[in-house]
Amino acid sequence: MRKVRKLTALLLAAATMASLSACGGGDSNGGSSESKSKTAANEIIMAEQPENGEYDPAGATAYVYFDYQTYCLEGLVRYAEDGSIIPAAASTWESNDDATEWTFHLREDGKWNDGSQVTSADFLNTITRALDPETGSWYVDGLFVIKGAEEAFNNDGNTEGLGVECPDDLTIKFTLKEPTANFLDLLSLPVYFPSNSKYAKSEDPEWDMDTTKNLCNGPFYFAERKAGISITFKKNENYYDANKINIEKVTYKFMNDDQAKVAAYETGELDALGSAPYYVADTYAGKSDLKQSSVLVTNYILFNINMEPFDDVKVRQAFALAVNRTDITTAIGAQSYIPSTTFVAKRYKSKVDGSEWGDVQETLLDENLEKAKELLKEAGYENGEGLPEITYTYPAMSYEAEVAQVLQAQWKELGVDVKLQAMEYEVYVDERRSGKLQLARHQWTGDYGDPATWLDMYREGNSQNDIKWVNEEYNSIMAESAKELDAAKRQELLLKAEKILVSDETVICPLFTTDFLYLINPDITGLKQYSTGGFDFRYITKKAAE
Repeated sequence: MRKVRKLTALLLAAATMASLSACGGGDSNGGSSESKSKTAANEIIMAEQPENGEYDPAGATAYVYFDYQTYCLEGLVRYAEDGSIIPAAASTWESNDDATEWTFHLREDGKWNDGSQVTSADFLNTITRALDPETGSWYVDGLFVIKGAEEAFNNDGNTEGLGVECPDDLTIKFTLKEPTANFLDLLSLPVYFPSNSKYAKSEDPEWDMDTTKNLCNGPFYFAERKAGISITFKKNENYYDANKINIEKVTYKFMNDDQAKVAAYETGELDALGSAPYYVADTYAGKSDLKQSSVLVTNYILFNINMEPFDDVKVRQAFALAVNRTDITTAIGAQSYIPSTTFVAKRYKSKVDGSEWGDVQETLLDENLEKAKELLKEAGYENGEGLPEITYTYPAMSYEAEVAQVLQAQWKELGVDVKLQAMEYEVYVDERRSGKLQLARHQWTGDYGDPATWLDMYREGNSQNDIKWVNEEYNSIMAESAKELDAAKRQELLLKAEKILVSDETVICPLFTTDFLYLINPDITGLKQYSTGGFDFRYITKKAAE
């Protein structure tokens, strides 16, 4: 399959990059906001994790894809700073009374970077290719609300009967299986973004790596790719809002060593460092470089219910109740990591009244070592005796080793010796998605502003349900919530479903949510910060170096 071929190549690139960046720098003790950028006033350079996934919205997506999507692609709609949904590639849209038919009218001035018209066929192109199982789409489940989509996927991508029509070049109509309360939110998923139907073809599996074929309809276009080293975007003069774009070039360098990234920022080689390591909060305290932003993310433990001893809910609950989240967040930087027992990001804002989810939902897991020991005893493993060997696996990146060590010590108090195993990111993802990991770190950042972006992951058949968990009550509640158009009633259903996942069945154990720390050149102005999380660099202005 295409995905396997690409991931193998990218693993080699990531390994090369790791060896290079490891030589890049020592401890960072400076933190001077007076360091000057070495880049021009009309460009910015940032860092990203080593190259992974694809640049095809229909395919396998990960960290760097979302940078590409943010700068280079534009979906039918997008989020405004306050989290509301506003026009993007579509200028207007309407639905029928029961929200099962949605018609979007594309902008007449929507252009690809080669000047050609963005058409409804380009949106349909991504959808049909994602529904081909050979594409290996990670987000294909987001299309299953469309009539005939799931059937198409299960029938080798045969889209006869698919509820997507293109009456003309500037109109696309979706017919859904049933009312879908969060359909406009789902349009933020990669599988709903356009891919140029002239070049993006299944028979050319490497089109997305070719900058002459990978056309873009966003404010920037995909200008250059140096495999495993960097990618560069340049201003798309054919973008309808091009006069608001002040930066001419954006480059992401692939780096996986935090100290090397901070050193590169301090020497002016990077203009900004997103997801900066927690210790910059101290070294840059009081300086204008340091920014902090809430992000809709949950870091959690995934129990493999198909492997002993985690096929027993009492064992899962024992491990979860033995966790002390404050100790974990203290170890990795209490300022930017916040303990949480919810799977839906703690700071997600309710569509009912704007309250944070952590205030709406009850505490889903106690921190009670004695109760944990009693549950382990009831499961037949008093003081951990008789347990098979247990391995906790995590990606070899950022703070994950520190989290693993704290968990290991806490489970030791439960009477259990847990082996720790670090893996290169791509290997870890492949092993986790294949259901091979016994006890694993997982993290999910919301793809759109709705609780379903988390909770849908563990519905039966969802491509993100790595452990293939099936719970009929959970499935039924989630299906009912999708059809419920009353926001308050729908929220109650989602709260109930989350309780089953975390408290009753303890398939996962939430640990914490995150405030991202950024280092940003003080000469950069015009940053936008969104309620859905993170900063937007697209509309910035950068003062020329003196």
